[in-house]
Amino acid sequence: MNDYDITPLRVLAVLAIYAVLLALIWLLFRPRIERYELRTALAIALVWAVSVFIANYLLYKAGAMSYLPWVNNFLHTFIWIGICLTVLYLGVRETAPMWQQFLMFFAFSMVVKYAEQWLFGTWDHDNFFGIDGNFAYVLGWSLADGTYPVLTRFVLRRAARGIPGLVPT
Repeated sequence: MNDYDITPLRVLAVLAIYAVLLALIWLLFRPRIERYELRTALAIALVWAVSVFIANYLLYKAGAMSYLPWVNNFLHTFIWIGICLTVLYLGVRETAPMWQQFLMFFAFSMVVKYAEQWLFGTWDHDNFFGIDGNFAYVLGWSLADGTYPVLTRFVLRRAARGIPGLVPT
């Protein structure tokens, strides 16, 4: 395992990067959450954050991911994915075609992964499921993040059938 450099100042720097990207998302896409959608937004955020937090650790244990120290994993899953990507989803779900949504989620995710790599030394695995190189690793997981809108829409539409208060998007 690498000697990761997680310090309070670096954590603040990552949070600042998230804040800048969230401000950019807000300016570009003007996400709206109607009062009746608050429960849905919270459900999207929590389901993604908790499931990816656990999956990151399990994938590390299986050898498919580099180790994300707990602070980095928490920031990445609860702040970036749970809050920022949920806001992005709410901003583009009805206005952008799915291929554009895929590209947006991919691009923003790649920026975040390289920022965390630069500041913390994480995202340092040497392959993506057998494709050699760290670039392949970061690219592969960023492409996987591009599926966020498709997966969210699919799961939400099914879950809304049986869970009162969820609004399918």
